[in-house]
Amino acid sequence: MNKLIIELFHTPIGLNVLNGGVILALMSVPIIVSIGEDALKAVPDSYREAAIALGVTRWQLIYRVLAPAARNGLLAAVLLGVGRAVGETMAVLMATGHAVKIPTSMLDSVRTLTATIAAELGEAAVHSDHYQVLFIIGILLFTITFAINLAADLIVRGVRRG
Repeated sequence: MNKLIIELFHTPIGLNVLNGGVILALMSVPIIVSIGEDALKAVPDSYREAAIALGVTRWQLIYRVLAPAARNGLLAAVLLGVGRAVGETMAVLMATGHAVKIPTSMLDSVRTLTATIAAELGEAAVHSDHYQVLFIIGILLFTITFAINLAADLIVRGVRRG
């Protein structure tokens, strides 16, 4: 991806936010697709047969029957993909340039929170301020993950009621 980004955007280096985002997206797609496929296959055949008997088109079958019936499974697939992206460390560490600065564009190098913990925890003195800040970063990541899971749970409960 580095060479492609350098050629397309004329940047001096291809290790940047865009590269990391593309790599995370490509890494998350197989999880989302396989779990989403399982969710769609779990829809009873009687739903498909009834819709076809009513004369729906293929797209109407997908949009009005399969997607609503598999909504919870599809949502779970997306959330597991997002969880995979949030928890990924080494691919992002290598793909984003590992620069300690706040990015101003998608073509700037950056260091993610998970990469910071992975790169610095082994060198931080136990009980030092540096060590404690790394644990605060871990708590922040836990809080973000918890918020995503809580939102997903609330969405799924709302979908079940609707």
